[in-house]
Amino acid sequence: MIHLQNIRKSYKNDADASPVLSFDTWQLEAGERVALMGESGSGKTTLLNLLSGLLIPDSGVVEIDGTDLAKLSEAQRDRFRAGHIGYVFQTFHLLEGYTVLENVELGALFAKGHLEEGRADALLKLVGLGERKHYLPSQLSVGQQARVAFARALVNKPKILLADEPTGALDRQTGHQVLDLMLKTAIEQGITVVCATHDSDVASAFERTVRVEELR
Repeated sequence: MIHLQNIRKSYKNDADASPVLSFDTWQLEAGERVALMGESGSGKTTLLNLLSGLLIPDSGVVEIDGTDLAKLSEAQRDRFRAGHIGYVFQTFHLLEGYTVLENVELGALFAKGHLEEGRADALLKLVGLGERKHYLPSQLSVGQQARVAFARALVNKPKILLADEPTGALDRQTGHQVLDLMLKTAIEQGITVVCATHDSDVASAFERTVRVEELR
């Protein structure tokens, strides 16, 4: 499902290049649920962005379901991500000018140009927000916004779900509720999950934990 080989990624600052990721191999099987741990600045988000195709490595292979994202153009990576990968961003990236329902629907429209009838509604009911579908994001609590972001990530029936500190802005109880919902849904739908976190309590909910530092 996911195979990374000979990955090198640096960020250039003026004349210097600061290495962020450098490792030989990493592999995940379909349906695995993995916590990706590391301190701030360790490369967790960079690795998620490589897996999603938002970034490409300086060198190496990022193979997702048989496709090497590093060999695709930006437009091709966008289409691949839309069709295969759901992403819950740390700051959720909900569009304030759109309702909750529209935020979820936009994810589907971007990917395929059409929306499966009733899917956005069904997902909002799944995350407990069916009665708030016409609210704006600013009218929701942070925990409810996290649930909308999760629903949007699922709208295209992804094979892979990436989550960047999805509980970082939430209180512990709400964070556990969002995490439980995410893992329960992933198990039921056979979705591979990679969740970046610095919280060992969050990591303990996953099948296995990988430290970014150990990939170097």
